[in-house]
Amino acid sequence: MADSYMANFRFSPNSNQAHRIHWAPWDQAAFAKAQAENKPVLLSVSAVWCYWCHVMDETSYSDPEVAHYINQHFVALRVDNDHRPDINARYNVGGWPTTAFLTGHGGIIGGATYLPPEQLLAMLQEVQRAYQERKPQLYDQARALLQQRRDQVGRAAAGHPVDQSLVDRIARNVAGTYDPLNGGFGGEPKFPNAPALQFLVHLVRTTGEEFYRVMLEKTLDRMAASEIFDGEEGGFFRHCAKADWSVAQHEKLLEDNLALARVYLESSLLLAKETYREVACQTIDYLMTHLYDEEVPGFHGSQGAHSNYFALPLASRCTQTEPLVDPSCYVNGNAQAVSLLLDASWILARPDLAVPALDTLATIDTMAQEGRLSHVYTRTGPAAGPAFLNDWAHLLNALLDAYNFTSEDRYLDRARQVAEEVMDRFSAGASGGFFDIEEGADAQGYLRIREKPLPENMVMVMALLKLHHASHDDHYHQLAQLTLSAYGEAHRDYGLLATSYGLAIHRFLTPPVEITIEGRPEDPATQAMHRAVAQVPYPHLLVKLLAATATNGGARALVCLNTVCLPPISDPAALVDTITRMTSGQDSPFENILERFTAGTILPP
Repeated sequence: MADSYMANFRFSPNSNQAHRIHWAPWDQAAFAKAQAENKPVLLSVSAVWCYWCHVMDETSYSDPEVAHYINQHFVALRVDNDHRPDINARYNVGGWPTTAFLTGHGGIIGGATYLPPEQLLAMLQEVQRAYQERKPQLYDQARALLQQRRDQVGRAAAGHPVDQSLVDRIARNVAGTYDPLNGGFGGEPKFPNAPALQFLVHLVRTTGEEFYRVMLEKTLDRMAASEIFDGEEGGFFRHCAKADWSVAQHEKLLEDNLALARVYLESSLLLAKETYREVACQTIDYLMTHLYDEEVPGFHGSQGAHSNYFALPLASRCTQTEPLVDPSCYVNGNAQAVSLLLDASWILARPDLAVPALDTLATIDTMAQEGRLSHVYTRTGPAAGPAFLNDWAHLLNALLDAYNFTSEDRYLDRARQVAEEVMDRFSAGASGGFFDIEEGADAQGYLRIREKPLPENMVMVMALLKLHHASHDDHYHQLAQLTLSAYGEAHRDYGLLATSYGLAIHRFLTPPVEITIEGRPEDPATQAMHRAVAQVPYPHLLVKLLAATATNGGARALVCLNTVCLPPISDPAALVDTITRMTSGQDSPFENILERFTAGTILPP
């Protein structure tokens, strides 16, 4: 295999012989070769952070008999999950590493996750024999699976009502999967499931129901005290093998830690628990110390896998080589880092966090403005691969968060432009929602199907709602409604991932209350205002921050609903009470609130 090809593949950092397999990249030439030589395709989907991917490289793919058999009878493709999430989303068979067997046209024959050498060799022989003896039947099976996937995409179509009952249904699903013994959701292996936790934070705040509070507190307490949290260096591991949060898989991913830091940060305000604030701080410090790269500037995607290092106490770790950090950065994760750090800079009174946040945003947005946005980038610039809906949607959201943070119109102008880019590249038109990839004439296999994944679409909905509020352009609100309508039934296919749908619907159904907090981040009065806002039981709050000294010292909040704004409020308790009375008991979300404040002065917006 050519050295230039080999540079595209990331094998285990430990000693292995996996490179002896004649790996090829995912492209048209590889599938043409499989068809011309009448060979099935072996697709290996791995990840740089994945411990068992490394083990498979070091054992199964290093086995001489396995390597020889693959080279003789298969066209072998190697795909990096983090570089090509579009391929992973379509071909992953239940985890990493994925070992999938395909027809020469990209249809699925079968697959498995980790396989030791003898089992892999047996499966290779079985697939090769079936391909020679029963090829027509395998192609029929592959075409049937392809049609099922097309039908699945068709389920996400506009025309369903968007109402409160969907929020309630999803909330019941969350409660139904809760583990009352250990906290968290589901059994083994146990994942933190940050989207479900974020929805739970929302439910605690907006409903005031005690059982939601118990679910949230027990889960956060158990996680913070368990093996899934690295109490030495900070940050969360990807999952635990056991339901009681033990036997952690020692892989730290940027996106997981960003989401969990936000959950603990918001919960620290909502539940007034200092321990949650400490966990959020430790997690952010881990990201800044181990994953942030000033030379990019940006955050690397992960650290791991290493089975021994993270089990050591900090003093012993200092003498060991740290697990490798992914040299690549990813647009979607870095855009999420921007949003988290901007919020944390105020909530934690750490204005220094805003600098790397805005620097990172500048890196991403410059690539987008120059027409060079790629999902993957490094210190040398963007890679040659595509960017996806997930990248553009999170970039849009980060630009709007930067606008709210700085009040600089240039961020709003760029948000408008990025929204237009997303609509041009990914819109599904009248059927509602957005496709995950751009249309490609040379797309192979399942990439011929442009899918509409719910989580990425909900990122777009949240961003469109923010953009509608900032720009007063109703088109963005209509797009959000059309997108939500597309998942009225399709959300059932997503399990706990549908929690982002419930959150988006609840915000869509209520007009935003805009709260502008004026004050110095480090001022206790400003911090008190933040805590007060976190207690407001209203589904749709837009919090803006203005670094300034209030006229009477301390901090104050300016509150607006629709076109009506109230006089400045300096007392945190009065802020909660005012917004609660302002928004409660409305038959219509657009009730004239002038009638509720006949004793006060109503200011123009």
